[in-house]
Amino acid sequence: MKTIYIVRQIIVSIFVFFILCWAFFKNEWTSRLIMIPFLICSIALFFKNLFLLLHKVKLATIFMYLFRISLFTYIFGLLIYASYYAIIHQSYSLFIPIFLFVLGIIPFFKSAFFKKK
Repeated sequence: MKTIYIVRQIIVSIFVFFILCWAFFKNEWTSRLIMIPFLICSIALFFKNLFLLLHKVKLATIFMYLFRISLFTYIFGLLIYASYYAIIHQSYSLFIPIFLFVLGIIPFFKSAFFKKK
């Protein structure tokens, strides 16, 4: 059962990668910048699942961390941009959802990178 799940994840990550590549080359540079972390995530998921299929757990763990780094880079980049936008446009009420989002993302960040043993 687990092998079927892994193969399905490989197929989905390849499909997503090709869609993102197509969109990457069809858009202008600002949209490309936004798509880069998702491209890295799809590549990392592909290799993570491929190495899990080949029973190479340490290599799969490396790509799992690459996925997490890329995802959190996008999230924190989005928060930084939202903060910049709030300051430039003097819409300081936008800091309330930004602050709530930061409070919500901190436990995920801690559990993704700092697991207790």
